[in-house]
Amino acid sequence: MQQYPSDYAYPYTSEVEQVNEQIKKNNNKKVDSTFIAVSKRQPLRTEVTGNKSLAASSMDNLVSVLKPDQLKQCGLAYINNGIVRTIVDRTVYFINPERTDFVIEPNEELTIGIDEEEVKKIEEQIKNDTLTGENGENLNLKELRRKITRINKRVRLHSQLDKLLASTLIFGRSALEIIKFPDAVNEEDGSKTSGEPRALRHLSSTRITDIIVDDKTGQFQGLDYSEQKETNAATRTIKADKLIPAFNDDYNVLDNSNFSGLSAVWPILEAANTIDVILAEDMPEVARQGWSKFGFLYAGTSKKSTINKLKEELEAGTFIVHNEQALTADVHDLSLDPMKLIDVINGLSKHMAIGMNLPLFMLFEDTANFATANQVMQVYKTGVLTRYRTWLQGILEDYWYDPILADHLGIELKDVISAPIRIKAVFQDINFETRKEIIEADEKLQNMMVFTNVDTAKDIDRKDVANRLQLEQNEIQKAVFMQRNQDIKEQIFKDGNAQQQSAEKDDEGDRGGFQPRKQSKVPSK
Repeated sequence: MQQYPSDYAYPYTSEVEQVNEQIKKNNNKKVDSTFIAVSKRQPLRTEVTGNKSLAASSMDNLVSVLKPDQLKQCGLAYINNGIVRTIVDRTVYFINPERTDFVIEPNEELTIGIDEEEVKKIEEQIKNDTLTGENGENLNLKELRRKITRINKRVRLHSQLDKLLASTLIFGRSALEIIKFPDAVNEEDGSKTSGEPRALRHLSSTRITDIIVDDKTGQFQGLDYSEQKETNAATRTIKADKLIPAFNDDYNVLDNSNFSGLSAVWPILEAANTIDVILAEDMPEVARQGWSKFGFLYAGTSKKSTINKLKEELEAGTFIVHNEQALTADVHDLSLDPMKLIDVINGLSKHMAIGMNLPLFMLFEDTANFATANQVMQVYKTGVLTRYRTWLQGILEDYWYDPILADHLGIELKDVISAPIRIKAVFQDINFETRKEIIEADEKLQNMMVFTNVDTAKDIDRKDVANRLQLEQNEIQKAVFMQRNQDIKEQIFKDGNAQQQSAEKDDEGDRGGFQPRKQSKVPSK
């Protein structure tokens, strides 16, 4: 076998050794480990309220508590967050559950000091439409009831009030503009009759640019409203007599912030944003990691074809049969328990419900203790709900029913306070008791002769049964009345015959028909 000299055996030996030596040096070289933390998401953070200077405010420069962009965030929370929308909607539905009704009743300011019988007499006159004014003229209350019913239907008062209440809770203030028909002129005497309301236009709260108040009394006199979305767009002034305004929790807490109102959504906005981030980002990530784990995989080869094939099989989520001895995998479970996120959402939802004065039972119906929930709902009814309804009653009486009454009576609006009657908004009573509890309570009242069957039927919301029982009761009363009249007539007839017979006997005695017996004389002894 031929032997080659060692120097000539491989001409590139020195270069190969140099490369190998450099590789060894690189492998033995210490390298500092570098860790880069993945930055966490930054959810939308709202701007705090107290960043607006109120020091220079005055009656001519009323300050709103929230800026337009902050009000917009409250509106977006109602649109995007289901919990916020549920709380607001349920509050509105409880305040104004069915079509808004009204009653005409005596003016309380004029009935103070009058005995109860006199008040009942006035109420009976109102019911029978016989009440008269100071000059003896009939007030025509039947026509007034018909007019108010027609106007409320025409302007869709109930649905517009829902918009007013929702906007007021979300933004802190809102208003409905009263659109009227043109005034009618009497050709004979030239007198004018104010046109009836034609529609109620809901005004956007974010476009209310300024509030007009009386400098001396501080009373609301109107507002400036922008018809366009631009900030510097021209505005128009709407006076108070053409508005139904509403201001939530308007206590003038900050310097001259009256008629700004306080948004009920603003205090819970951060909680709503947190829930939105969890549902939009965290929950989908948890769902993706539920079936796929995180890990490191060494393919055991540097062939791209093998690596790509392995990657495809892993993405398909199937079992892999291979003959790569060096194939290793280090798998880690980094997924989060989804129920922990659900618990966070439930906790934030309870915080939001408490912050907006809504009982938890109305948001979490799976309460185990129904008796406790019932007591909580009774407290909500007599406290928060009564307060909301009283607030809405005052708004409707001042800005809606009083102007209608003034037009009907032909007096100035300021003189309505001394009118003999008032128009009052009323709302349907809400019962949290079960049907069985209502019937059992009404049964006791019937035994005490306090309630009738008609009252019980009305309590369980069976108007058809109540009408039927009322008709039967009316027929019975009518039959009893007719029978009583018949008995009276018969008794009068009998008494008349008896008197006639007695008179005839007296006449016969006067004519000699009746001879008194002569007294016999007894002979004396």
